[in-house]
Amino acid sequence: MTNNDETINGLIQELRRGTIIIGVLSQLNQPQYGYSLISSLEEKGMSIDPGTLYPLLRRLEKQELLESKWDTNESRPRKYYIL
Repeated sequence: MTNNDETINGLIQELRRGTIIIGVLSQLNQPQYGYSLISSLEEKGMSIDPGTLYPLLRRLEKQELLESKWDTNESRPRKYYIL
């Protein structure tokens, strides 16, 4: 692989990461839990693996770009995220 190919692949990877971040943040105008985020993004044509989403959500929360709160009122506790 040439240096140009490596540079292009690196840029494509960075673009994808940025697009995923923007996509996730764009869906958090109302509280959502992880699976609902995956479904919402897939409806809009953006596929995201849970193994990518959950670490991203933790990182965005650590950066104080979103907040999370557990909802234990239903039979299955869910962690909801919101901006």
